[in-house]
Amino acid sequence: MPPDRSMTPSTPPISSGSLHRRGPLFFLIAFLLLAAWPGVGAAQDDSGALPDGFWDDANPAEVAAAIDSLAAHAALVEEHSGMQDAQMRFLVHSLARDSRDLRRFYTEGRSEAAAYLLQNVTENCVVCHTRLLGSDVSPLTERFVAAGVLIEATTGEARAQLQMATRRFDDALDTLEDLLASQRDPAMLLGPLTDYLVVSIRVKGDYQRALSGLRRFAARPDLWERLRLDVDAWIAALPDLRERARGKPDLATARALMREGHALAAFSEGHAALAHFVVASSILQRLVAEPDSDDRSLGEAYYLLGATEARIGRNYWVTAAPFMLETAIRLAPEEPFADEAFALLELEMSRSYEGSDFEELPPEDVQLLEELKRLVEPR
Repeated sequence: MPPDRSMTPSTPPISSGSLHRRGPLFFLIAFLLLAAWPGVGAAQDDSGALPDGFWDDANPAEVAAAIDSLAAHAALVEEHSGMQDAQMRFLVHSLARDSRDLRRFYTEGRSEAAAYLLQNVTENCVVCHTRLLGSDVSPLTERFVAAGVLIEATTGEARAQLQMATRRFDDALDTLEDLLASQRDPAMLLGPLTDYLVVSIRVKGDYQRALSGLRRFAARPDLWERLRLDVDAWIAALPDLRERARGKPDLATARALMREGHALAAFSEGHAALAHFVVASSILQRLVAEPDSDDRSLGEAYYLLGATEARIGRNYWVTAAPFMLETAIRLAPEEPFADEAFALLELEMSRSYEGSDFEELPPEDVQLLEELKRLVEPR
């Protein structure tokens, strides 16, 4: 668990409606609901999508009771989250709201929306559990494995997602390495490839395993030239990045890695900067978890972290990038990076609704952006 930031006097407030759709979950309580339907994991394909008719054979009373239990536990977590760091409070706040939405969708007969929201529960757990260096040790993990939740999941991305969500990081790396060695089109492996770097470097701190896995992936004969060059660039950069990330997290180092990453991206349409961004994010996550950072430094760390999350985040449903960018603005609205954070936040919010039923930003998002714009304008 990250260090306690309760003594930090100026932690920004959590905003209302705008960000709750994109907040990660911290606890695994939603697996209580997933585990209620034996074989659900086996019915999933590698995309992780829930099968059609997911609720058809379920007892409505049991489903409603399980969802009520999820919402009640989420409310308790939210109630007791005041002593945690800012990200933690955001995560559990989002957990409570998504749980209430799930209950409302199911009650209103919107089964497709409820199934989609349930599907994203494990995705949210992944985002939270891959923030910081961590181990596989978790008493809850063995309970879920014993219940067959992981055993029944298909191989591939669905299994890796469940393994990361339950902090079985070594198993997740095994699964991701199998995926990267599979016959799937390399274009379909960019997500697992990013997950592989995040887990091996940011969570496990195992640069050697990352290097070994990348070398095997680079040897695939079906990689297109740009991707091969990008992977070769990561392999070449990682030994130096490992040395630069050692020791106490340093804002200047993270800033330099981000600058170098953006320079690489400027000359490539591929993913040449990915290794730099992952290592920078590992430094920045440790920085924002420290209890003694001043507002200006913490604000810049959140801005840079939001920028990395926008590049390497798993998807728009669970990304914490908007929260990070909003936090940066609230902590240090007079700093130059606040303007950049606001511009990126506008972009992230608009992207998050692409392909949705919203033709324009919801009123609460508009209101938030207007409030933050007022904070950065007076300079």
